[in-house]
This record gives sequence, C-alpha cells and structure tokens, in this order.
Amino acid sequence: MTSYSHARFRRTRGLVVALALTVAALATGTPGAQADEPREPSDITVELPADTYSRMLVDEARQRVYVTTGGVSATVNAILVYDFAGNLLRTVTTGSTYAAGAMTLSADGSILYVAVADYVLVFNPDTFAYVGGGWVKSDFRAGLCSGDLGITGGRLWVTRKSSQEYPKDCSTEVQALWSGAPTGGTFTYSGSLVSAKFATSPGFPGKIVQAYATYGTPKLVVGVYDATTAYTKQLALRTYTAATDPATLPKDIAVSPDGSVMAVAAGTAGTKTLSTTGLSDAAPGYGSLPAGTTSTAVAFSPDGSLIARGGAVEGKAADLLVERVEPEQGDTPRVYAFTDGSAGGDQVADRGLAFSSDGSRLFAMTTNAAKDSYWLHIISNPDARYNSAFDGPPTVEPGSPFVGQAVRISGRLRLNGPAPDEATRVTAVRHDADGDHAVPAVTVAQDGAFNLEDTPSTTGKTTYTLSFAGDAAHDPAPDATVDVEVAKAPTELTLEEPEGTTTTGLVLHGTLSTAGTPLPEGTLVAVQRWTKTGVTDLRPALVGPDGGFTVTDAPPALGSTLYTVSYAGDALHDASANWVTAPATG
Repeated sequence: MTSYSHARFRRTRGLVVALALTVAALATGTPGAQADEPREPSDITVELPADTYSRMLVDEARQRVYVTTGGVSATVNAILVYDFAGNLLRTVTTGSTYAAGAMTLSADGSILYVAVADYVLVFNPDTFAYVGGGWVKSDFRAGLCSGDLGITGGRLWVTRKSSQEYPKDCSTEVQALWSGAPTGGTFTYSGSLVSAKFATSPGFPGKIVQAYATYGTPKLVVGVYDATTAYTKQLALRTYTAATDPATLPKDIAVSPDGSVMAVAAGTAGTKTLSTTGLSDAAPGYGSLPAGTTSTAVAFSPDGSLIARGGAVEGKAADLLVERVEPEQGDTPRVYAFTDGSAGGDQVADRGLAFSSDGSRLFAMTTNAAKDSYWLHIISNPDARYNSAFDGPPTVEPGSPFVGQAVRISGRLRLNGPAPDEATRVTAVRHDADGDHAVPAVTVAQDGAFNLEDTPSTTGKTTYTLSFAGDAAHDPAPDATVDVEVAKAPTELTLEEPEGTTTTGLVLHGTLSTAGTPLPEGTLVAVQRWTKTGVTDLRPALVGPDGGFTVTDAPPALGSTLYTVSYAGDALHDASANWVTAPATG
C-alpha cells in the first residue's frame, strides 16, 4: 500500500497503482507500499503524438487499440495502433488517411473499415495493407467532420458531414447517413440530421439507434430505426423539445450488447439511458452525473456487465463513472476525477470511451479545456476499488483502564491508490457486558493515523471493533479489534479532624471521591466506633452529590475513641476506608 498523501495520480506507462483518477496525477494513497493486489484498478497513461483525436476502436482478438487523429485542425492524420500495455506499435499514414475518423471491424475481424475525408478505407488489420481496391465508398468529397461507422442488417452504415464548406465546429454540422454493401458498390443516401450520432449492437440486429439535434435552437431527439434496407425506417422516436428541456447537442451514443438499453451522452443534458423498446427511461437508471458536468462519452462493456459514462466538469468532481449495467446487482459507481489538463487530462474527450470484451479494461481518452492535447488511459479492473486495511491491531491507552476513565484507541489506516478528496473517517463500536456502544467517529490524518476516544462504562472484557466503510475509490477495510480488561474505578475516602469532642456530641466530616464513573445517588458509608469496651456500629452516612458526608456521635467518656469509615464498593467502584481518632473526653 502507498502513503496516504495527496500526490495525485500521475502516470505515464508503467505500473503505477492509481485511480480515483485525479488523472493528471492519480494519487498515491495511504502509508507504506506493498505489492499489487488482485482486482485493484491500475492505469497506464500515454499522451498521443497528435494534437487532435477522432475515434477509438478496441480489437480484442489482436489486443490492439486503434486511435484516429483526423480533425478540422489536425496536423497528424493517422491511425495510431497501441497494444493493451500502452505501447505505440504503429502509426499508419497514407495519402488517403486525411481526416481519419470512425472505424469498425467486420464480423470476423478480418477487415478494418476506416472513414476518412473522401473514402471508407478497408485494411487488413494484421498488415494494414489495403483490401481489394482499398475502399468501399469514395465520394464524400472532403468531409472533414467524421461521423460514425457500423455494420448491421447486412449493410455498412456511415455518416459524414454533408456540406462541402470548411467547418468551424464539427459538433454543430449536419451529418448525412449512407449505407451500402460491406464489400462496396452503390451507397444509398438516407437523410441528414444535425450533429447526428448512431450506434449498432450485435444484440440488436438490423437496427440502429440515433441521436441528433433539432435545427435552430438545438434540442435532443433520439430514435430507433430499422436498418435492413437501404433506407432507414423509424421504429420509435423520443424528443426533448419542451421549453423546460435544455438546448444541447449529443456527444456520443451506445447500445448495450443485448440491445435492450441505449445510452446517450447528451452534453449539458447529462446522460440519457433509455429502453430501446419504446424509448422509455431505463429503470432503475444510473443516477446523475456530478452537478455542472457536460456528458461527453458513454460505453457498454461487450460482455454486458459494465457501463461507463464520461464527462467534463471543473474541479475535483468525477469525470468518469463506471458501474454495473444492472445497478440492483451492483453498488455505487466507481468514480474517477481527472484534474490536470497539462499532464493526464482534466476531462473525458467526446466519444472517448471503449471497453475490452470482458470489461477488464476500460480505454478512456482524456483532453484539456483547449482540446489540443490527448491522453489514452488504459484502466484495468475499472469497476474495482483499491484495497484498504488497518496497519496491525489498534492500541488502547491506558492499557488497563477503569470504568469511567477516558481511553484513546490509536491506529493507522492504509489505503492503496489515491488519497480521497473527502475526509476519511474511521468508526468504532465498544462491546462489553452491557451490549454494543457506538464510539464517536474520527477523521484520519494525512499519514493515515487516527485517535478515537471513549469512556468504558462497565467492568470486564471490553472489545473495540474499528471499521472503515470504504469510499468511491476504496473497498471497506477488514475490521480491526482490540481487547482490554476494564477494572473497577478506584475510590478514595478522606476524613477531617473531628469537631466538638465532648461527651455531649462529636461531628465528623469526610469525602468519598472517585476518578471514574460518578458514584450513584444514595451511596452510603459504614461507620464504627472503637473504644476500650468494644466496637459499635453507628448509623451509615449518606454521601452527597459532591461526595461529602457527615457523622455525628456522642462517645462515652472513657478515653480516646477510634472511628472507622468504610465504603464497600459496588459493581463499578472499588472499596475504600479510613479512620480517625477522637481525643479522650473528660
């Protein structure tokens, strides 16, 4: 485990354990380092050798990630090929890769389709040699704004900017939808929509889901379409065009592997998760992104287990949330906060999320506010949390307390990975003969140290159980326990010199005190008079709230008299006694 400091998650390739992902520098968690533990998240971060980013595609069979860098202001128009360890294996550039954008693989993985400015190129992904003539569509006429690419219903579907004017902002451009045979031939135009985004899924065959914006003030529209013929047929439509709906442009769209749920990264309107049957809100849903977040990306893991939602938000709030697709089977989202725009990014890029086939890796593309630098994060075990543990058994001081004595329970909490943004708290329960009692929780210091305070209320074996409930980045720690034997509280009985030592009457004042639990109301002390003629039991004296008591007596005139005063103790207090001599009377 690592030191509980706030060195925030900084990673370039390599093994760094880090992940609440304050990703410019993901933290190094809590005290002391230890070996990697299974099912902990880890991150590899590499900066792209380009100042633009377009799309990302995971090729599980080859353990590759393809990244295209085409864009309006791109200085590098390429296909970057990374392995799952973040190594750049190849940079593919040809005379035709200008404005390289959307990608997809054929069903058998033997062909990589890449949409570029004028073509849909076809490559052999093993060699990056052209397949056949090298393209299946060639008349986009410098469509610089990359759209989407997918295969369903036996057809290859592709969108591209429809206007030939040089775009200023691709997010607001009209996208035209085309379809044709994956092997090439005639492609059919099927309509144009503002900022159109579409997605397909093997579990939703012959269908595409699409999100776009209305003309004028952009309002979100989502639809499901039949895609088994050259022209799409609308099957369901949902609009967010009421006066109360925010103006927004869709950023990304995805369909679950079984085709039952679609998710739309709807910019300032957040993430919409809808049933593909009727487009009603998916239940139970996934909760909102942090306040102020612009939703930029969404992805389902191909095994159907996870959903990732990405966004852009200022400060330390989460930019990335990962959780189970079926929330009732999971828990709260695993969150990541990207905070360094100069090293690691401070937001998730548009269309910047993709999973490996089994969900064990999440590929996240981050950028900065200027969108002139990009970082690929390869996050292993993205839904897992870091381990936490108490550093050995806690200690109790004093080690042998008595009832009513304040004790301090000290220890150290170790957190792997990042230091949390919010205060980490340790709770405790005291178990004794009277049952369980909550101990006031405390905040853990930066070095992981903590000190709980408590006052035992009964004698005998007492067990303190310490707990850390976990947080957004850390699993709960195994409880730590410590046993102590609590003794009775000591008492002290003091007596003053007697007053009025005459045969007509004597007054004796005393005090019974304790450092532990206060003496109960009605406490009595026993009093005996000792003389030459024997021992006489006098009336017990009542101890007042301040511990004081008074004894009155008329001793016989037979020399000096000894008075003993004793407290027998109770279930919580030890016994004590004292004596005093009254001078002889005459």
